[in-house]
Amino acid sequence: MDQYAVTVLPDQRLDDEKQIAFAGLYGPLEVAPPVRSQDGGPAASRRIRHREIFDVSNLDEQGNILDLSDQRRAYSQGNQLWHTDSSFRQKSATWSMLHARIIPPDGGDTDFADTRAAYDALPEATKLKLEGLIAEHSIWHSRAQLGGYTPTEEERKARPPARHPVVRRHPGSGRNALYIASHASHIIGWSVEEGRALLEELLAFATQPRFVYTHKWRPSDLVIWDNRCTLHRATPFESRAQIRDMRRTTVIDTRVETMAS
Repeated sequence: MDQYAVTVLPDQRLDDEKQIAFAGLYGPLEVAPPVRSQDGGPAASRRIRHREIFDVSNLDEQGNILDLSDQRRAYSQGNQLWHTDSSFRQKSATWSMLHARIIPPDGGDTDFADTRAAYDALPEATKLKLEGLIAEHSIWHSRAQLGGYTPTEEERKARPPARHPVVRRHPGSGRNALYIASHASHIIGWSVEEGRALLEELLAFATQPRFVYTHKWRPSDLVIWDNRCTLHRATPFESRAQIRDMRRTTVIDTRVETMAS
């Protein structure tokens, strides 16, 4: 994991309890937040009993494909943007583990980008420009970009923004990595317009094909990635007619954050 940052383990016959137990070997696990249901009212009943499992699917609590008007569908659209899990939390994430239960016949792949390789390839002048910069990250910034999910005031208070260095030292490899993507809203101390322009420029650079691996899922694949030095996104599929049932566990980063030096 320290060398490659993305690991594919095929043919892993896991139920939810085994996935939680395995992920828990590597640190404390995040718990999934409630998401409003179809009518925009109180949170819907969970399809998956264990809160340590993030339901990455297009299914409702009865196992039916989500209605087009369901707020859970709108919320999940943000997964198609380049992101790193939980950068919007001050205690962000180390590894995520995604297990494929049901995959669509076409589409629904996952792209991964290596932000250490991207940082290494930046011009020296850009690296100097990035020294000491802090970005603010918010789940509501990314959710406003795609899907149109509008949080309540209660949701905003429950999940406030977080601030992280734009360049962080990856502890496992000792390499510098960009820490950016769709949750990153702006640069602290810069105008919003200038900060977003820089973040968009960095994202376009970091997601060039030379830095990207695309995983084409097979049933029972378990893919593990390091959020501290990768970006990822889901690719579209025919979600109105085809089922994609994936289950994610995510390990909380309990270490002190390290800026690049």
